Amino acid sequence: MIVDIHTHTFCPAVEPLVRDLPGYAAIPYKRDMGPDSAATDAAEGPRLRAAFNGWEQRRADMRRMRVDAQLVAPAPGQQHYWAETALLRRLSAMQNDHVAAFVAQAPGIAAGLGTLPMADVAGSCAEARRGVGGLGLRGFQIDSRVNGRELSDRCFDPLWECLAGLGTVVVIHPLGFSDGARLGPFFMVNVVGQPLEETIAFHHLVLGGVLDRPPGLRVLICHGGGYVPSYAGRLDHAWERRPELRRLTAEPPSAYLRRLWFDTCVFRSDLIENLVALAGADRVLLGSDYPFDMGDMDPVGRLKACGRLNAAQRAAVTGGNAAALFRLG
Repeated sequence: MIVDIHTHTFCPAVEPLVRDLPGYAAIPYKRDMGPDSAATDAAEGPRLRAAFNGWEQRRADMRRMRVDAQLVAPAPGQQHYWAETALLRRLSAMQNDHVAAFVAQAPGIAAGLGTLPMADVAGSCAEARRGVGGLGLRGFQIDSRVNGRELSDRCFDPLWECLAGLGTVVVIHPLGFSDGARLGPFFMVNVVGQPLEETIAFHHLVLGGVLDRPPGLRVLICHGGGYVPSYAGRLDHAWERRPELRRLTAEPPSAYLRRLWFDTCVFRSDLIENLVALAGADRVLLGSDYPFDMGDMDPVGRLKACGRLNAAQRAAVTGGNAAALFRLG
């Protein structure tokens, strides 16, 4: 079975609760985007709405993409960590209920990933337990930063322990860049900003000691891990020469590539091959970012063009790893 682990849905009930609040306009993606990119996004709206929540369109696209099953996560723009605690808890619960109901319409070919009210650690633990135990969610998608707090902040330790104990997966998926004042033109808010956020998240997870604290924490970073696989050598060099990088880690950063998971949404077969070479074929999963225009509508073809991968490696990436990591089937 070919599984696309990186797709999205949209919870319509969320937007009326937040769009008139001050924090909504301050979302980095909306705040920093240039007017031409905002116009392009607006034009994409009708197509996205049909694909986000309509299984007829989604099934047709899956056939074209040669995908048998999907993991479905909330749209990252609906995470809204800026909201006050009661509202944030409500928004997260609404999205998780929406995801669970949506994937229930396609039994056997869809499974759900939820979201968490990350600014409220206790609330996140409670929602994670509800999502796994009550809704059957297979993991939780979070942003790479929570308001002003990085993922290495020790305040999140109880949540990492909770998620590790549940045996569920943390999926890192930002939207825009937290400090993107220079990224308005040329859609850099997405093209440059999101991989940069993922790169910074990798640094905090690794160099901040997060991956060495709770045993069993399972983390997947979208979009191939951002820029990390392309400059792992420089990062290891810095770790060897700079003591501040070694304070919380006993191994060079590149070693942690084999302790994380990544998707294939990098748009070039040679980059997928490089990711497999660095992280291992058991750590890479097929992912498209469907239905966004920045998604890969031919992830299977991209993988088939990876001439350096053998049949067993391709089978692992297309479905075997997803079945094991997300406990499908």
